[in-house]
Amino acid sequence: MITTTLPRPTVHSMVDTNVIDHFHASAALYKLWSKEGHLHFGHWSWPMAPWDRKAMLNAMVHRVVRELKPTPGQRIADLGCGYGSSARLVAGTYNTRVDAFTVVPEQVKEGQAKADKEQLDVYMHLRDFRRTELPDAAIDGAYAIESLCYGNGHGKADVLREAARILKPGARLALVDGFVKKPPTGLRRHAVRTVERGWAVPCFPRVRAFHRELERAGFTNIHSTDLSWNVALSAVHGLPLMAWTKIRNAFTGTRLDPLEKAHLTSCLLGIALGTQRDLFRYLLVTATKA
Repeated sequence: MITTTLPRPTVHSMVDTNVIDHFHASAALYKLWSKEGHLHFGHWSWPMAPWDRKAMLNAMVHRVVRELKPTPGQRIADLGCGYGSSARLVAGTYNTRVDAFTVVPEQVKEGQAKADKEQLDVYMHLRDFRRTELPDAAIDGAYAIESLCYGNGHGKADVLREAARILKPGARLALVDGFVKKPPTGLRRHAVRTVERGWAVPCFPRVRAFHRELERAGFTNIHSTDLSWNVALSAVHGLPLMAWTKIRNAFTGTRLDPLEKAHLTSCLLGIALGTQRDLFRYLLVTATKA
């Protein structure tokens, strides 16, 4: 189906402008990571080639979305869609309509143009995923790939309330993100805050608080699966890319924007945090709207 260009509503004032600034400044770095526009880690499993980052990135999308048990004709929400790469993959693979939400204008423009060219049933919305403006109980399933961390508070209650509102009874929510298991202290607290600031994340979700807010929002059948080892290999792909960026800039005399530097610092420290198993986990969380 060929989509039509929708009116672009003004992003609500609750959006932190630091988030938009981060994605503006880091656009080139993200495209170096994935020319398709994926803004997340990949999922590796045997027998996938360990050097095939594109395959791992696509695999992460499928690992999450399969939890929704999508069927043709359903309406799915992508909460925090970036350039719409995941939304296009979902629409093309599962023959669903995808309503995708981002607060970054150029992501909407690029994502909608690609979806229209590929004749996919994807609608890119310039809206905060905490205020989707969708009708109540309009969605058959919702997913979020490393994006709900941009909600407020350790439990991300604002995002979960909106997800519960738009989902039909019995519909499922599936997401992956980095989760903090306990309050960090000392140098690890500084590292966590540095990573959060570099990625313009208010704070990483805390496991217990997040599960509590899921229940308060009306979700049941809540399950968490640790994917930390599955993402580790793709995370390591960031090291040579960071080295290449530094070498290239040294030869060309290019200086990184301060927000780009902060982003790269977060990438490096984020890999280090992934080794702190008692503190930090990369989790797949699924739940059902009651």
